Amino acid sequence: MQLKVGIDLVNLPRFKSKIAKRHLILDKIFSHSELKSKEEHLAGIFAAKEATIKALGLLPGSWHHIEVVYKKSGKPSLVLTGDFAKKVESFDLSIAHEKDYLIAIVVVIFK
Repeated sequence: MQLKVGIDLVNLPRFKSKIAKRHLILDKIFSHSELKSKEEHLAGIFAAKEATIKALGLLPGSWHHIEVVYKKSGKPSLVLTGDFAKKVESFDLSIAHEKDYLIAIVVVIFK
């Protein structure tokens, strides 16, 4: 068993400015269901995906192997696809937002 942690911090004004300039890139990063979210939630989802990529040791651009979903309670969770998903025993995700910053942390336990 191996434990890995990933964390990412997003500046909301900077994120909004980048997606406004590069709206075509959104489909490469976010799933169709994620794109239904407001910009603030997208920033949190982006941070969660970045943190997950770091925890799993994936190459940048593995966006569509990671989808952020929300449980009825409002807690974010991950849907993982791809070969690496078979190696994951369990994980936990937390996203926090304070003024202009969003942070996400992912803890992964490998089999």
